Amino acid sequence: MYVLLACSVVALAIALERLYNLLRAQNDADKLIGAVKRHLNQGRFLEALKFAKQERGPIAAVLAAGIQNYGRDLNEVERNMNLVAEQELYRMRKRLPALQIIATISPLLGLLGTVTGEIKVFNVLGQLQGVSDPVAMSSGIAEALLTTAYGLIIAIPVSVIYSYLDSLVVKNVTSMNRAMAEILDIFANLKVETSEKETSDIA
Repeated sequence: MYVLLACSVVALAIALERLYNLLRAQNDADKLIGAVKRHLNQGRFLEALKFAKQERGPIAAVLAAGIQNYGRDLNEVERNMNLVAEQELYRMRKRLPALQIIATISPLLGLLGTVTGEIKVFNVLGQLQGVSDPVAMSSGIAEALLTTAYGLIIAIPVSVIYSYLDSLVVKNVTSMNRAMAEILDIFANLKVETSEKETSDIA
């Protein structure tokens, strides 16, 4: 029971911290990407970079990394954006594995308590007094039932919270990938337009 109590406290602390940080990092991906694209298409790279940097969250960080590397080879730009995306993914998933472990081991700890409780019951039955000591028997049965119940009480909400937090991470990853694709597409078009202009000037 003490181990289960410790697991519940740790799970609550992790869940609150992750909820605060992930929800705080949320922003309207469509609005953010659209605003950056408008600045870039109008040639306002500095404004686009300032806008991306003043926003919080993984999508803004990836956009800022792409804009900062404008003018380099597209493969290098993509590589730098991927590095930032990996760092942001690590930050988003920080401590989530611990939450998953707690959700997994809580029922097992409850089952362990059930086993130890049943052992106590059988020890009482094996003694001379047999079933004449109902208090000793009831304490073992209570331990067996309570630990299983508390293990499930902890595991079920923790599993739900973990699934919700993981869905937030997946949503941000999808938005980051879309932001990278759209920024690279803009840079490719700008590069083509610049090349065509230079060719036209030479002609």
